[in-house]
Amino acid sequence: MSSLNSEEIPQTSSLSIQSAISLDIEDNDTNKITLSWKDLNAFMPEKNTILSKLKRNSYKVKEPRCILNSIDGLAKPGEVLAIMGASGAGKTTLLNALNFRNRGKLKISGEIRVNGCGVKSIADIRSISSYVQQDDLFVGYLTVKEHLLFQAMLRMDKDTSKKDRMLRINRIIHDLNLKKCENTLIGLFARRGISGGEKRRLAFASEVITNPSILFCDEPTSGLDSYMACSVMESMKKLAKQGKTIICTIHQPSSEIFQEFDTLCLLSEGRLAFFGSIFDASVFFKNQGMELPPNYNPADFYIRKLAVIPSDREKCLKNVLKICDGFSNSEFKSRINSTIKYINNEKYSQETKAKLENEIVLRSKKSRDKSNFFTQLGWLLWRNSMGIIREPFTFKIQVFQTLIVSLLFGLIYLRLSYDQKGVMDMNGYLFLCICNHGFSTMFFVVNTFPIELPIFLREYQNGMYKVISYYLAKIFTDLPTFFFLPIVFMSIAYWMANLNNGPDRFFICVSIIVLVVQCSLAFGCFLSALAPSTNVALAIAGPILVPLMIFSGFLLNYESIPKYFIWLRYLSWFSYSNELILINQWKGIQNISCPNGTTSFCFSNGEQIIDYYKIDQNNYRLNFGLLGVLIVVWRILTYIVLLIKANRK
Repeated sequence: MSSLNSEEIPQTSSLSIQSAISLDIEDNDTNKITLSWKDLNAFMPEKNTILSKLKRNSYKVKEPRCILNSIDGLAKPGEVLAIMGASGAGKTTLLNALNFRNRGKLKISGEIRVNGCGVKSIADIRSISSYVQQDDLFVGYLTVKEHLLFQAMLRMDKDTSKKDRMLRINRIIHDLNLKKCENTLIGLFARRGISGGEKRRLAFASEVITNPSILFCDEPTSGLDSYMACSVMESMKKLAKQGKTIICTIHQPSSEIFQEFDTLCLLSEGRLAFFGSIFDASVFFKNQGMELPPNYNPADFYIRKLAVIPSDREKCLKNVLKICDGFSNSEFKSRINSTIKYINNEKYSQETKAKLENEIVLRSKKSRDKSNFFTQLGWLLWRNSMGIIREPFTFKIQVFQTLIVSLLFGLIYLRLSYDQKGVMDMNGYLFLCICNHGFSTMFFVVNTFPIELPIFLREYQNGMYKVISYYLAKIFTDLPTFFFLPIVFMSIAYWMANLNNGPDRFFICVSIIVLVVQCSLAFGCFLSALAPSTNVALAIAGPILVPLMIFSGFLLNYESIPKYFIWLRYLSWFSYSNELILINQWKGIQNISCPNGTTSFCFSNGEQIIDYYKIDQNNYRLNFGLLGVLIVVWRILTYIVLLIKANRK
């Protein structure tokens, strides 16, 4: 098992920010990490719901499903460890178990050590590692260099100067062959950006920006052609030659890529089928009576032997059991156990382990303090503003829609008169303005977080910024647009409809509509953060908004609201804004004309209209305050939801 007994690769020069992390005193190495794991198990608890119990017609508790079963192994600096196996073998689960990410509800047990020192949490492993995940999640309106600049400013040590950060960026761009696309947009919906291979290399660049000792990669060549896959593999080998520990899962690599692996870990049905060098793999399988045919891709051969075909399940499971049991009793497994024991108990002194443990704890505490709050907020605002500049189409559509709808409303309600008919028309028009801004704003923002949440969760998990920084940047970015649009709308629609022509009344009316927009924006963000997807957010938005609109006091008199629904009135910003806008319009209005010869009741002044809707004018200032309270409450609730989701993931 040559890979496990080989000498450590000497340190190469690098812009190491974590040079103190190694503490390998005996070999005088720096920034080199050996990751080992022993008896690693992963179980998925089964849901024992009442419905599932009734279906089974039994109240017997279902046993947890085993995903990983007593997996041993180690990854050394300067080497690429490939985790392979058929679909469902447990490759990604093993990778996630080792880096403490994306574990979900999995129950993990076993021992994970770094240079013989125990690792207990994601904070510990994150301080010395990075994770290149399978899905390439990027903000498409940034260029390659801008993306790396954003990553460097928020992920590198806060004591690193900007000059050193730029040197690091330029070096990574050169090493990962991204120079020709450094000023190319990553990719927007309407325009093509960088290629798939360039995105994969950019994913590597994003993670090695902090010069981690360990790099985890999930399916780094997935979806790429042979040339791009080889290019990505070449990038991994370059990183390994710098003394990094590379651990990756890979699905059916080509024979050319397979030969580049230093160590191979084969899994099947959650068990360890082989661990060692690619040369030892052929020897082991030959001993099991499965000799590798000449001119045959070894990766295809091993995966085929370890796969469970549904049509021949019993025979395949028997074959897998033979291989896994054969490896458990082989000299190859004994060598792994001996090597792990040596690394954990003998290679590193107790003093070295204690120093490493203290250093990891110290760096774990600092992992979320690489940049202060104002730096995080500033760079997040910069990225959001780049989105507005690079993708102005959305804003143009909003402005165009605002102009068209305001002109349409103004033409429909053009120059309303102050008579009985005009009273009904003006009240309806004012309520229509409130509803239009409430609905349009909320439906515009309700899809925000389901789209952005994957990127936010990944960046938060990498310790780039705090939830409050992200959320405040989002609020500050949206504020100018949602102040500007209602002002433009009312500046056109208000005067065309011949509403109360006092300048102070106009500005108060605009203020009310702006508050309505901000309430709808805050509530829309809350629903957006709460919903698991855009479709769910859109589906629940309508049924929630309609009752709030009904209990506004315009469509249903306050005295007619059922007592068991009265609480909805106090949550309805339509109610507060409707009262405010009617008082603003009709207070002080006199001489409303009545038709000649009318015998029915008619309004002769604005006070009668206000009384008709059961509006208490003493609540005028209170309603402004309650609108502000609703905005703050929905904003706080949104922050809490984001905080829960971020920490739960």
